[in-house]
Amino acid sequence: ADFELQDEDSFYDSTVEDYEAQEDVLAGYVLGRWESDAVRLIGGVRYEHTSTDLKGNIVYEEDVFNPVGQSFTNDYGMWLPSVNLRWQAQDNFYLRFAGYRSLVRPKLSKLAPRAEVNEDDEIEVGNPNLKPYEAWNLDASAEYYMNSNGALTAAVFYKDVKNYIVDRTIDDGVFNGITYPQLSQPINGDSAEIFGIELGASQAFTFLPSPFDGLIVQANYTYTDATGTIFADGDQSDPRDIPLPATSKHTGNISLGYDKGPIDLRLSGTYRDGYLDEINDDAELDRYVDDHFQLDLTAKYRITPMVQVFYEWVNINNAKYFAYNNLGGRKNIYQYEEYNWTMKGGVRLTF
Repeated sequence: ADFELQDEDSFYDSTVEDYEAQEDVLAGYVLGRWESDAVRLIGGVRYEHTSTDLKGNIVYEEDVFNPVGQSFTNDYGMWLPSVNLRWQAQDNFYLRFAGYRSLVRPKLSKLAPRAEVNEDDEIEVGNPNLKPYEAWNLDASAEYYMNSNGALTAAVFYKDVKNYIVDRTIDDGVFNGITYPQLSQPINGDSAEIFGIELGASQAFTFLPSPFDGLIVQANYTYTDATGTIFADGDQSDPRDIPLPATSKHTGNISLGYDKGPIDLRLSGTYRDGYLDEINDDAELDRYVDDHFQLDLTAKYRITPMVQVFYEWVNINNAKYFAYNNLGGRKNIYQYEEYNWTMKGGVRLTF
């Protein structure tokens, strides 16, 4: 009773966020398989046809109760061939190779034909004309399984990506024939290449004397070199190379654990490099998200075959979120958030 409903603000927020989307996918595939004692080969082709119907609103903050409705339809089809080869070179050594074409459809929230114009005539708009990511992929890996209940893996991958999606903010942007002081919108980049290496190792120390035979170590590391090209306002004569958005160059995980009898413990650390989050018409104002490292702990104890108690401690080190630009050769804050740790526990019953 101490609060008043703000009709105008509520209507504005709701109308800006609301959209309708229907996405239909029709797909079919043909697959072939050949095997020998040491080799397995699987190949085929898949066809997918996608159609979308989208509705949204253009909402002006100065005229909240008169939104302008918009609707769009779109459809496209794509052939997706693939081949996978596995060769068991030795009893405990495997080589794998894969070549395939893939697609990733845009998020419906980015496709939504909605726009918000604030009091400063700055506009934030969706993009129903976004194309899906397309990629040709090559992967090769080697896996070695040790007699001591451990494994080593190494892999390389390459991706040739078209139409990747990035959020862009520009000055003097044009929407529906009108120039706005600032326009924010997801767009398709031109092309990107991704090359990477993955390394992994795991070991269960079952060969140690009790009680150390329950120790477990798992670790993996990925290096990714990903660069893309965009063009200023579609101008093919003005290319700009950028890191592929939301792609970290270095990522890694390590987990130390103990698993024996009723006890299951895991202490895990996760690291990723900073990455490009959003581009601007001025490269120094591009938005980046800083490095992130987080520690988590899980503990489980099985009292009976049907009853297990558990405990989780998430973000032990209170990892921060920091977004910035590089104007003036230094990190200038866009967004900074502090998070404390979270603990939870309970009982699991299995029937």
